[in-house]
Amino acid sequence: MASSIALVSAHNAGEHVPHQSSPEVSEDELLFRGKRIIIVEDEGITQLQLRKSLLRFGLDVVGTAATGEEGVAICLKERPDVILMDINMPGKIDGLEAARRILAQYRPCILILTAYTEYEAEAGKLGVCGYIVKPIDAKMLRQQLRKAYVKFQSTM
Repeated sequence: MASSIALVSAHNAGEHVPHQSSPEVSEDELLFRGKRIIIVEDEGITQLQLRKSLLRFGLDVVGTAATGEEGVAICLKERPDVILMDINMPGKIDGLEAARRILAQYRPCILILTAYTEYEAEAGKLGVCGYIVKPIDAKMLRQQLRKAYVKFQSTM
């Protein structure tokens, strides 16, 4: 606080004040700033861990869902920029069908987040932007999210 007062005083006195840069903002923070995301994942602890990481990345978590049906409903209501979508969830529709239904209505950046490797080609045909195989850590999530969102932006 004292330094900002000194800067104001020096500026008001007509003295030259060297430029002081603000704390550095990472490329990810700039990329994700203001972006809204929904987590569609049936495991509560995984939802909490993802939420914590996504908030640290600068994303605004605007909802969570534990089934494909809930995911479709909340995504169509909130229309987030990004969706993290599990495949195997309870309910009548899985994550791939949920992604298909969402993409039929509007075009968000959808990343599949699953323990299954065998659905990657099908997910790609749907038009999802990324496919992440669990387990993951925060660093991998950030990298994959960045990669998927850059891919998404290039198609817009």
